[in-house]
Amino acid sequence: MSPRYPYSASQADTASHIINARVSVLQTKMVGQVVPSDAELENIFQSALAVADHGQLNPARFVVIKGDKIAAYIDKMYEVKTAANPNFALSQAEYAKNFAGVGMFIVAFAAIQPGKIQPYEQEWSVAASIQNMLNLFYAYGFAAKWNSMHKGKEAEFKSFLQLDNEWVPMGYLMVGKSADTAKAKARATYKDHFINF
Repeated sequence: MSPRYPYSASQADTASHIINARVSVLQTKMVGQVVPSDAELENIFQSALAVADHGQLNPARFVVIKGDKIAAYIDKMYEVKTAANPNFALSQAEYAKNFAGVGMFIVAFAAIQPGKIQPYEQEWSVAASIQNMLNLFYAYGFAAKWNSMHKGKEAEFKSFLQLDNEWVPMGYLMVGKSADTAKAKARATYKDHFINF
């Protein structure tokens, strides 16, 4: 039976633990090109729509890249990077090696809709979608890392992904398995960030 609201204290504690314990894992620390099962991915992707969404516009759009499509996407990233920086230190093979353990890329966009809901609010909703996915990838035992995408470079990526719309680029997730399963992160104490009025 699926848990239903209102949740028990132990269920809430489990959710809190997952959120507070989650860590980002560098793509160079991912191994095996492993991805979640189809059932796990369905839950993770559905979580991307369970976010605060002023106006219920559902602005999040995602392009999933996995399997034999990964190498071509990495090559495109290298092409864009070296076009902007001809003196980039790594060869194409060295650059690709940094992503050898990545099993999936998820490229995120915001489909901004005109109207009373400000564009930045719609982008924030997409950012929340990404965070939900990060948390659930972690909950299922996978590593995930978020990189932003420079908004001046989106044209080449849109062309590569065969997108001809006005979606705003938000960045991309990389997913795999962590080579360091014991990785933990020290968190700042919330007391330094909250002020009682």
